[in-house]
Amino acid sequence: MGINFSAFEIGRRALNANQTGINVTGQNIANVNTPGYSRRRLMLAESAPINVHGLNVGNGVSVAGIQSFRDAFIQSRIQAETGIAGRLTAQRDALGPVEAALQGSENGGIENALANFFGSFRDLEANPGSLPLRSLTAQRGAALASAFQSTRARLGEIRQSTDAQVQVSVEQANDLSSRIAELNQKVSAAEASGVEASGLRDQRAELATKLSELTGARATENPDGTLTLSIADGRPLVLGNKAFQLQAEQVPPLGLSTVSLGGEPAAITEGTIAGLLSAIDSASTQINDLDALAASVVQRVNDLHTSGTDLDGNAGVNFFNNSGTVTAANISVNSAVASDPRLIVASPLGQPGQTGTVAGSIANLLTDASSTAGTRTGSFSSIFGSMLSDAGDQISSANNDLETQAAVLSQAMAQRDSVSGVSLDEEAINLLQYQKAFEAAARFIKVADEMTQVIISLGQ
Repeated sequence: MGINFSAFEIGRRALNANQTGINVTGQNIANVNTPGYSRRRLMLAESAPINVHGLNVGNGVSVAGIQSFRDAFIQSRIQAETGIAGRLTAQRDALGPVEAALQGSENGGIENALANFFGSFRDLEANPGSLPLRSLTAQRGAALASAFQSTRARLGEIRQSTDAQVQVSVEQANDLSSRIAELNQKVSAAEASGVEASGLRDQRAELATKLSELTGARATENPDGTLTLSIADGRPLVLGNKAFQLQAEQVPPLGLSTVSLGGEPAAITEGTIAGLLSAIDSASTQINDLDALAASVVQRVNDLHTSGTDLDGNAGVNFFNNSGTVTAANISVNSAVASDPRLIVASPLGQPGQTGTVAGSIANLLTDASSTAGTRTGSFSSIFGSMLSDAGDQISSANNDLETQAAVLSQAMAQRDSVSGVSLDEEAINLLQYQKAFEAAARFIKVADEMTQVIISLGQ
């Protein structure tokens, strides 16, 4: 009677296969909370039978491979939705300080300063001969100028800070592009040589999602296993093992950044960078409107102030300085008026200190709907109110859109988890199955060994 060692080979293959299954299950359990990890499953197949005396005899089990569960369509959707969320988040976070700057403190800010300044002329209208009221008016004029200046400076700081974030985001995007290009090369080389590259693919997918969050780039997979990531106009940031760098170049006269790719403006319509650039445009609009409002206040107040007479019967001088281009950054009270409040006008020519009609006309400017400031028309209070309203509406809109987008992104992530996510309950079942199969294979080898020993003893 001959000894058949095929049983040992069958047992050995079973032990190796089930040990590999335990390892794969352990890898899944270990990475249950790893971002971007795709669940894996051991693929088993029956080994090719061997011919023994004209009969095909089973040869056990073989490891056919390790399958990763991922859906390219869902991953592409996650990248797209992440880009939109990145834009909305950047807009909301960057616009919040703009609204706060316009509002000012509880007892400060331009809105209160306007009311106090024009209110002082209302008081002067009732008592046109009062020197203390004139002193108070000069002080409130200086306070209004200071409110314009501080708000303008704060908006400028916010804009520069946001611009600095654009430059940082561009650097981050370039770093991600380079890392994805390196992973493209590794994935392509590994799979070309028959090596399983699920881990590399998961790392690359996670980096691609982060790049989409910054730039809105969309990914497409090529036949060689590499990813191409392109911006809205189709130009690639990553192509095979090559990364193309974005540039954030500061452009005069404001020194704000423009983002380009290969020397041409980059079409970035989604992502953090797009949100930051949009916020910069919004801040610039608010700055321009604030400058226009300051210039309008100066012009209309000066026009009325020079039409009347001061406390000493002299023709009125400009209340505010008006040399050069007046902006919110340089608005100031005429130094002559600031040093001598008697120069403040309340009455018409020839009636110093007698009636306060000119002071009343100046006071009425706060609610006079015929004022214009840039593209805005209305009273000074309504113009500034519309600026505040625009800032608030932009934040509210970004918040509302972001809430909706969060739900959409959450749904996409849930879809991904249903395909690629690890279920601890399922892995526990798999672990038990592989454990029992491993124990059975070990028992099978022991039985085969005992049978072999009996055969050997019979032959002695």
